[in-house]
Amino acid sequence: MDSTTNFRGGSVSVRLPRIDLPHTEWMGSLSLSEWKNWNQPRIDISIITNNRPLSFTRLFKSLNETHFYGDTVDLRINVEQSADDETLKIVQNVHWPHGTVFLHHRIVQGGLMQAVVESWYPGSNDTYGLLLEDDVELSPLFYAWAKMSLLRYRYGDPRNRSPLMFGISLYQQKNVELPPEGRHLFNARALFNNHGISDPTTPYLSPIPCSWGAIYFPEHWREFHAYLPLRLSGSPFKLDKTIVPNVRSNKWTKSWKKYFIELVYLRGYVMLYPNYADFVSLSTNHLEVGSHVKVRTLEKQKQFLVPLMETTNCGTVALLDLPGRTLPQWNALPVLNLTGGMATLESLVEVGHIRREELTGCTDDLALFDIHQLLCTAPKL
Repeated sequence: MDSTTNFRGGSVSVRLPRIDLPHTEWMGSLSLSEWKNWNQPRIDISIITNNRPLSFTRLFKSLNETHFYGDTVDLRINVEQSADDETLKIVQNVHWPHGTVFLHHRIVQGGLMQAVVESWYPGSNDTYGLLLEDDVELSPLFYAWAKMSLLRYRYGDPRNRSPLMFGISLYQQKNVELPPEGRHLFNARALFNNHGISDPTTPYLSPIPCSWGAIYFPEHWREFHAYLPLRLSGSPFKLDKTIVPNVRSNKWTKSWKKYFIELVYLRGYVMLYPNYADFVSLSTNHLEVGSHVKVRTLEKQKQFLVPLMETTNCGTVALLDLPGRTLPQWNALPVLNLTGGMATLESLVEVGHIRREELTGCTDDLALFDIHQLLCTAPKL
């Protein structure tokens, strides 16, 4: 079904397939400026897979059950050199009606860090990357959450936009992994209630990058692509230099998240996280054996598996189960630090600035997304 929404000075055409119409209630929460920008953002989906054909099939099935509301969504499938024949056969026969499909097969095994970091690169500042490892499964409403959040915090009221926001998580945290003493259970609603947050059901901001289903923003991903080769080259810091004090990720030497966390810490960046009842999420992780999971026990799996938001009437948690049935204003979002404690955006930025000065000796004002200026590696004029 085609629908044209008219605004003063122009109109926006929104083409909704009939199958999506029963799942459009969230659109009523959009502001005028958000509607005007409906067609601006484009989300690319990038899947990283190796030798888990059943996992890939489960993920792809959940993608096929997703409501994309008529948007064009391109798909990239990144296959590791060591992929088995069954996985290769499956990916070569995928049918994707929502956009183009690009298959990328590595000829030299690079490991998970390279597989993830090289899996996507933005084509413009309106292009966003959904990065998915194959042991992730998605809610049919994940795209609605992503689009609603993008329109609010990237295209809506300028007061709701901030260069500090680097992405949107589909996954709701049940654990915080970065405290030096080890992983511990986490419940955002309980934390907010204990700290007197007026509505503990609110989504929130956290500097922790999610790897179990998340949208990454173009400017920040480009900056990470510029940061990582410098960091791995040993310039300006030795490779074993601790950038972020007192976090477990310092030991994750083969994980891209270790280095993304460093960049996030120095900048004061944050990601939007959902906070629905009973940990209901837009993605879940099945914690299957692979590069970083050597043994999977039922107990450990339960620590990470979360229920997916459903579209059926029997679903008890809905997308607009939000404060005032809409996404909060930017300045109303609670902010956490890397270890799951309460913070402010100002405190995160200040801590990063102090650490940058300690590491580089530089005290000059920071330019947006300029990694050489951040690390003081730009040639002096």
